[in-house]
Amino acid sequence: MNNSYDLKERILNFRGRLIYLYFISSLSDDTLISRLIEGIENNQGKDLENCLNMGDVEILQTNDINKIQYALMNGNCALFDGETTYVMDTKNYPNRSIEEPETEKSVRGAKDGFNESILNNTGLIRRRIKSVELCFHKETIGTKNPIDIAVVYLEDKVDQHILNELLTRIQNIQVPELIMSDRAIEELILSQGYNPFPLVRYSERPDIVATHIQHGYIAIICDTSSSVLMLPTTLFEILEHVEEHRQTPLIGTFIRLIRLSAVLLSIYLVPIWILTVSYLKWDYKFFIQVLLVELSIELLRIATIHTPESVSNAMGLIAALLLGEFAIDLGFFSEEILLFCAVGSMGGFATPNYELSLTNKYIKVMMIISIMFLNIYGFIIFNIVLWIYLAQLKPLGMSYLYPLYPLDIKALKQFIIRQPKKNQK
Repeated sequence: MNNSYDLKERILNFRGRLIYLYFISSLSDDTLISRLIEGIENNQGKDLENCLNMGDVEILQTNDINKIQYALMNGNCALFDGETTYVMDTKNYPNRSIEEPETEKSVRGAKDGFNESILNNTGLIRRRIKSVELCFHKETIGTKNPIDIAVVYLEDKVDQHILNELLTRIQNIQVPELIMSDRAIEELILSQGYNPFPLVRYSERPDIVATHIQHGYIAIICDTSSSVLMLPTTLFEILEHVEEHRQTPLIGTFIRLIRLSAVLLSIYLVPIWILTVSYLKWDYKFFIQVLLVELSIELLRIATIHTPESVSNAMGLIAALLLGEFAIDLGFFSEEILLFCAVGSMGGFATPNYELSLTNKYIKVMMIISIMFLNIYGFIIFNIVLWIYLAQLKPLGMSYLYPLYPLDIKALKQFIIRQPKKNQK
C-alpha cells in the first residue's frame, strides 16, 4: 500500500503483544472502527477473535496480500496478528439518496431508484421479491482494479443453460479495469462490436428489474453504477414503459400504441417524406438541408446535456435562431423540412429507451443517405438489410425480434394490448 492520507494505521496492545489495524477512512464507518478498537483494548473476550465485536469476520493468512488489499479497497478493515489477519466488514460508502430516476418517471407507483451502492440495490430488489429462490451470485472481475457485480435470478424460474453461459462469459473476462462498469460488461459479455442496437435493457427502477427477474430472466448489478442490466432482452421488451402498467388496461394500451407509433415516426417519417418529394424533383441541395437539420437537432441534444442551468436560456436562444423563423427568413431551411424533422425528433424523445432512441437516429440518417444516392431502391435495400440483420441477432440465444420472429401470435398480442391482471386458478 502507499502513503495516501486516508489509509489509517492503528497500533493496539492486546495482552502484551502489538497488533496492527489498517483501514481506509474514506470508505469505512468511524463508529464501527471505534467499536472494534474499544472491544480489543478492553479485552472483551477469551482471545483476540472473541474480542472482535463485528458481525462478519474473515480469517486470512498475512501473506495473502492480494485478498487483503482488495478487502481494504472495499471499505473493510484488516487486523494483523502475526501470521493471521482478520478482515472485518466496516463499509460506509459515500452515496446519494434513493430517489426516482430522471429518465424513468411515472405518475403513479414507486418513486425509489437505484444508486451506486451494490448493497443498497440488492436490498431494493429483495424488498420486492420476497422469495427464498431469489439468488444474488457475486463475482469479482478485473485484474488490476477489481469490481464486484451480482448476477440476480430466481433459481426455480431461470433458464439454466442461459445462466451457465452467462456466468462462463463473466468468469472469462480478463481486463485490467472496468471503471465504466455496466457498459463495459455489456460489450464484453455479448461481444457487441460495432452493433448499434442495445443488446441489454438498462433500468434504474427496482420495480422494473424485479418484474424482469420474476419472469425468469437475469439482472446484473454493478457496484458504482445506478443502472442495472437486464438480459436476455428483445427489441419489443426494450420498447415497454412502466407508465403503461400503472394505468388501466385500456389507457395503458392506448399509451403503448401512441408510443409505438412515435417510435416508427422517429425512424420513417422523414425518409418517406423526402422519398415522396424527391420522386417529383431530385435535388441534392434538398437532401443536404435535411441532413443539416437532423444533425443540428442532434447537436442541440448533445449540447443540452452538457449545458449548465445557468446558461440554458442562452442555449434556447441559439436553438431558436438556428432552427426557427430566423433561419427560414434567411432561406437556410424551408418550413416543411423543419416541421417534419421536428415531428420525427419528438418521436425520438417518446422512445422509452435512451440507447434505442440514439440508435434510431443513426438508422434514420443512414436511410436518408441511402435514398439520396439510390432513391427508392436505396430505401428498399436498406430496410431489407436492416431487418435481416435484426432477425439474425440472438444475444444469449434469444431472438432479438421475438415475438415477431419467430412469430408468436399470443405473445405479440400481449405486447400490443395491455392485458388486465387475472387470478390464477
